Amino acid sequence: MPPAAPARLRVTGLFFRGARVATFVALGCLLFPHLRGAETQLSGQTYLPLSDVAARYGMKLGWGESDKTMQLQNSYCTIECTVNERSLRLNGQPMALGFPIIDRGGMFYLAKLDFDYNLFPLLSPGQIPGVPSLHRIIIDPGHGGDDPGTQNAALQTNEKTNTLDTGLRLAEELRKRGYEVILTRTSDVTFDRKKRPIFANNSKGDLYLSIHFNETDVNSVSGVETWILTPPWEPSSTQPKFVDADKNVLPGNRFDLWNTLIGFSVERTVTKELGAENRGVKRARYDVLVPLNMPGLLVECGFLSNPTEGRLILTPDYRQKIALALADGIDLYKTTLDKLRPHTPAPPPSPTTPPRHPEMINEISLPRSVAP
Repeated sequence: MPPAAPARLRVTGLFFRGARVATFVALGCLLFPHLRGAETQLSGQTYLPLSDVAARYGMKLGWGESDKTMQLQNSYCTIECTVNERSLRLNGQPMALGFPIIDRGGMFYLAKLDFDYNLFPLLSPGQIPGVPSLHRIIIDPGHGGDDPGTQNAALQTNEKTNTLDTGLRLAEELRKRGYEVILTRTSDVTFDRKKRPIFANNSKGDLYLSIHFNETDVNSVSGVETWILTPPWEPSSTQPKFVDADKNVLPGNRFDLWNTLIGFSVERTVTKELGAENRGVKRARYDVLVPLNMPGLLVECGFLSNPTEGRLILTPDYRQKIALALADGIDLYKTTLDKLRPHTPAPPPSPTTPPRHPEMINEISLPRSVAP
């Protein structure tokens, strides 16, 4: 059960043609040259005007419900940004940002790192090099043994019991769908959290999924949130501001763009199927995510501290729903990878030609050249 954060964005996985291939530069920072000419230094960070992002993706730019919110929109995508907020919504789904949206003279600006790590992989997934395989999945039921995790005395339950049951249900479902599954624990045993990603690496997994249940002092809070590793040079969602240690490039940062894709796919699918509040995709440097040699995520599947949600989690039927929703989120991610794998990035369009609109394929939209 790790921590929490809030603001405005939603996508069903939209992907556009045309952005140039991402390349790693010094200290692991990503540089996407297609918007480079619009860069502006604000508050010590490189920012991009939303007008340039809108133009890049052929979107209309306008005000939202107030002059504090700006909206980028076309027929299949809506991005909402609120000034001073460290999050945005892509087709209604919240996504945490490293830095706040800034207003300068009536134009809103988005930190370039937030564009690179949050919007680019969702809007231009066909331009991400090195599509990973997805067959062997490592499921990590959080806590266990001497570590009960979150506890709810009133409901006489704890986190470790519910994560194990949900993990076993998920493993069974994924195996039915043809995946190979390895669990970090299959019984109530103690397993140091720092050793779990090492176990995943030694097992040569293609994806790591850690299952947790949340808690807060405010028992009215409910919903699902998905955590992925914080990119270098960005503060985590749990931090108020950037510190020097955030500059470090960690082993798991090699998969930052794929983490965004799997995080978005799972959060959207699970909240939709459970009818739970979508608390968004957030970022942290959790011990279980830092050393991974594969894409990874930690999903807080609900709040045991919420009386209503806690009682739901106690029922086998609801835990089965969680397992099925997690499996569907993984399937959605796999469908994306399968569509992208044979794709060769197209050359960037001319500055006056917006990218072609993508075709919607079920819940995913991919470049036309990738569509069947």
